[in-house]
Amino acid sequence: MDADITHVLLVGGTGRFGGRLASALLARPGIHLHVLVRPGTRSDALVRLAEHGVTLVSGTLDDMRSLDSALEGVDAVVSAVSGPPEVQVAGQLRLLDSARRHGVIRFIPSDYSLDYTDADAGDAFMDAHRRVADAVVKSGVPHSFVLCGAFMETALSPQAQVFDFERGVVSYWGTGDEPFDVTAMADAARWVAEVVVDPHAAGRRLEFVGDVATVNDVAALYEALTGQRLRRLCRGSVEDLRRQLVRARPEGVSVQVSSAELSLLSQLAGKGRLREPANAEYPRLRPMTLRDFLEARWMVSTSARATLPLASQP
Repeated sequence: MDADITHVLLVGGTGRFGGRLASALLARPGIHLHVLVRPGTRSDALVRLAEHGVTLVSGTLDDMRSLDSALEGVDAVVSAVSGPPEVQVAGQLRLLDSARRHGVIRFIPSDYSLDYTDADAGDAFMDAHRRVADAVVKSGVPHSFVLCGAFMETALSPQAQVFDFERGVVSYWGTGDEPFDVTAMADAARWVAEVVVDPHAAGRRLEFVGDVATVNDVAALYEALTGQRLRRLCRGSVEDLRRQLVRARPEGVSVQVSSAELSLLSQLAGKGRLREPANAEYPRLRPMTLRDFLEARWMVSTSARATLPLASQP
C-alpha cells in the first residue's frame, strides 16, 4: 500500500455502484473515506456511512468552489459518476481540474466499462469515456484507469434489452455465441479499492474480468437453474447491430438513458473486449463467476449445482 494515500474522496458514492465502492473502500485498512454529497441529500445510506466514520462533504460537480473545499487534504479521488455529458464529461473535468490544483496523487475516473479505446467504437457512450481519459492523461495528474466490461447486474437485466427473464425472452444479435466480459459490481469495487492504494497501478490502465459469457451461455445457465425455457429472438446480424449502434447516438440524446444497452450491444458487436486482464496481480480477490451470480439470484440447491453447464472463463 502507498503510505501517502490515506484520505480518499469518492464522488458518486450514493449510486448503485458507488455504494459498493464506498463499502470496499471502507474495508481497506488505513483509508479515511470522504464522500461528496449533493446539498440537502438525506438517506439511510448516508446515515450508515456517517456511522462508520465517513466524512460527508457537501458539493456538486458544477460548483468549483465546493469541489475545492471537498478536496482539501485529500490524497486520492475515485469517481463513480454517470449520466449525460454535462455530468460524465464536464463534471469530471471540473473534478480533475480541482484534483490537479490540490496535488492529488491518484485520480480514478468513472470508467468500469468495456475497452472504449477500441478503434471501431464510435458511439456517444464511449466518446464520453475517451474525452475524460484524454484529459486525465494530459493533465499530468497521477491516475489509474479501471475497466471491467459490463456489470452483471445491468447486463443481465431488462435495462440492457437482451435478457428479460420475467417475460422469458432473450433478444440477441448475431449467433448468440459472441463473447462479452462481465463483472459483478462488488468485485469491480474491490478491485478499485486495491488499485487506488497500489503504487504499481499508477499511470496504468488495468483490466479486470469476472467472467466471459455469451448470450447462449447465460440462457443455458438460466434454464438449468429454473427449469424454465427461454424464447430466443434473433434481432439481426452483427452487421445489423453495428448500424443500430450508429442510429442509437443522435445529437442531444442523454448517454445515461442507453449506456447499459450501448455497452453490452457494443460488446456483442465485437467491440471493446478486454484482452489483458490484470486479475492475477491481485490473487487474493476471487471474483464471482456468471454461474455464481445466477445461482445466488435463483437460490439453487447444492445438488442442482453439480449438473449445471459451465460458462466460459476469462
